[in-house]
Amino acid sequence: MKFFWIGLCLSLLTFNSFAQDSNFELSGTVTSQTGDALDGAYIKIGDQYFWTSEDGFYSAKLAEGTYQIEVSIIGFTSLDTIIQLHQNRKFDFILEQSVNGLDEVMLEGHQHKKTSQQVLYVDNEYLQDQFSGSLASSLEKLPGFNAMQIGSGASKPIIRGLGLNRVAVTENGVKQEGQQWGADHGLEIDALQVEDLEIIKGVGSIAYGSDALGGVVRIKNNKVPEDGLSGSVYTFAKSVNNSLGGSAQIAYKKNDWFVKGKLTGLTFGDYNLPTDQISYLNFDIPIYDKQLKNTAGKELDWYTQVGVVKDRFSSTLSVSNVYQKSGFFPGSHGIPDISRVQPDGDTRNIEEPFQRATHFKVISNSNFVFENGELDVDLSFQKNHRQEWSLFHTHYAGQQPPEVNPNLELDFDLDTYGAKTTYHHDFDKRNETQIGIDAQWKNNEIEGFNFLLPEYHSANYAIFAIHEFESSKQNLWTLGLRFDYGKIDMEGYYDPNLYEFLIGNNQSEETATAYAQRSQDLNRDFTSFNARVGWDHQFNEQFSSKVNLGTAFRLPTAIELGANGIHHGSFRHEQGDPNLDPEQGFMADVSLNYAENSWNINLSPYAYFFSNYIFLRPSGTFSLLPHSGQLYSYTESEALLTGLELKIDKEIGRWHFGVAGEYLYNQQLTSSRSRNYPLPFTPANNVFTEVGYQVFTDSKVLKASEVSINNRSVMKQDRIAQGEDITPGYSLWGMGFQTKLKFDDFKANINFRIDNLFNTKYFNHTSFYRRLQIPEMGRNIQLSIKIPFGQS
Repeated sequence: MKFFWIGLCLSLLTFNSFAQDSNFELSGTVTSQTGDALDGAYIKIGDQYFWTSEDGFYSAKLAEGTYQIEVSIIGFTSLDTIIQLHQNRKFDFILEQSVNGLDEVMLEGHQHKKTSQQVLYVDNEYLQDQFSGSLASSLEKLPGFNAMQIGSGASKPIIRGLGLNRVAVTENGVKQEGQQWGADHGLEIDALQVEDLEIIKGVGSIAYGSDALGGVVRIKNNKVPEDGLSGSVYTFAKSVNNSLGGSAQIAYKKNDWFVKGKLTGLTFGDYNLPTDQISYLNFDIPIYDKQLKNTAGKELDWYTQVGVVKDRFSSTLSVSNVYQKSGFFPGSHGIPDISRVQPDGDTRNIEEPFQRATHFKVISNSNFVFENGELDVDLSFQKNHRQEWSLFHTHYAGQQPPEVNPNLELDFDLDTYGAKTTYHHDFDKRNETQIGIDAQWKNNEIEGFNFLLPEYHSANYAIFAIHEFESSKQNLWTLGLRFDYGKIDMEGYYDPNLYEFLIGNNQSEETATAYAQRSQDLNRDFTSFNARVGWDHQFNEQFSSKVNLGTAFRLPTAIELGANGIHHGSFRHEQGDPNLDPEQGFMADVSLNYAENSWNINLSPYAYFFSNYIFLRPSGTFSLLPHSGQLYSYTESEALLTGLELKIDKEIGRWHFGVAGEYLYNQQLTSSRSRNYPLPFTPANNVFTEVGYQVFTDSKVLKASEVSINNRSVMKQDRIAQGEDITPGYSLWGMGFQTKLKFDDFKANINFRIDNLFNTKYFNHTSFYRRLQIPEMGRNIQLSIKIPFGQS
């Protein structure tokens, strides 16, 4: 059955000629109030995207049905409406001039109607409909995108098999900085309050620097609200972990200034598993009541923004804070102990061990408009404070608990300051150049009775340039160059308790001293030069392509250079290498697109070669640290990564068919062929398919209503890195219903869905809990309601 939906969707290709008679043309013009044609106006019809020609004309061939249309262009007030299409129709749109449209220019630079990069666009409505507890897990239906998960409240993005510090996440042009190296904690981002989001696949390092080697998740929380008071209230509930949450936002705009406020809170209990027993380190551990103990959590986030928008100057100041607290399954820390997993009668309490993370941000974005150019200035401060708490335990005789916070095991307090200036210059309608300077400073302090990562200070300075040349209406060329200089200063750390322990176990003074010096003083400099060339070509009205070639880089992180300790979150002794060089990659990707008669097909092959891919590899020797097992060391190797992504969407009358598939292949390239293993944390090949049907099309109360059924088929992952286990394949089914309720002045968006419909037991190869043989969550029933008010 898992290939049923693939065959169904692909068989529609042969149905195209039969379906031609049910397609109609929707066309018209987009003009200003003065009657001037608006060239390059953006038109979103359902899930399709169009732009107007020089005379403001647009045309689309669509199947019969009900469509939501959004029309927007910089400098004009956006417009949206819902139409019913059952014959050829003409709709002309007249937009009012407004400085509100400058928000995109103000924060992100020029918005071109074409780009040579591969970009996926996601709005707030999609994120709220697909919300699964965290930002990354809410995006997993998109092709080439996966999530590295821990439980139900935290996850990290994976793009084309690259994750952790290889995917940059930015908000309003500022790169999010925290302790991204660990798989046991997620992004400190309020997923429910993201206004717009773009996923840039492939080479993103030219504009965003290190960590953008695999791609960029670009968050835009910079929309200027409509005049007056507006906002919305969003609530949701999930059955799998008794999750309850709500989010509210309010905005007010008068003349050329505005203010926004957002607040999100959620709480969840221990989540349900489709099993009553797991096996870890040859221990059979019971799962009482099929609930994974101490996986409850809570989150409280707030966001404020004040801004001014004038003809030639715009500025916003955003202040936000994300607070997360979640428990670790007790069996995931230390030696398994059945007594620690017995139920305590409260599925919502959070006992030790648990983690707590707070991310505070201040972002200032300013834009200055000149006759032929613009200047963007982005300033930021971030404070990321992450802690792991566990009952004090020692492996060494004589070690005493700290007087303050005796159960604080690991504490990382990272301050990040950033400054970025970008000048955009328009030579003419066909040539635009961006020149930028990017600087960042970090300071990380540590505490806790355990040691993993030393204190460090780092700085990075960069200059970059990007030129776009539209040689014709069919061709857009992009050339980008970037030079980076980075440095890091790490402080040494000596552990006298470990020295005494090893001496007491008959180790030599030389060995005991070497192990007790957990990290050395380190001061290193790095440089990197990178380039990218892109080509966007429109063959005809139906076929287009994007081609990108370039290099990308990533500076080694503090954890990769200086780690030396037991990381309970990863269940092993991790050791850094102070001699690692910057990671360097050579990348090529192609995007082939076909769009006609409501068909939308995208095929994207890609290939990356890394001259020194950095990863954790088991050393084959056991660590001398007590209860630590095998020693894992950060190392570097040549590596190859290649893959193929496929996305198909088709509308036939009231029916909607969609398929998104991914094939991924990678391996280490070493001097010994027998050691050419795949890379760690590689997602399995997978296909997601969905069929939707519009209902209540004649209703005046229920608008844009659709019922749907979906299937995710994930193949067996037997191409595994050293120390990983083979993960069986699985097939998951789901169903849903969504509608827009409207009567009188009341509006509400309602979304109901069931995930893992048949309560299937399965494992996610990239999950934090995979090493514990803990399956993923069972059946989940979710209901969400969004009620807008005011002008929204």
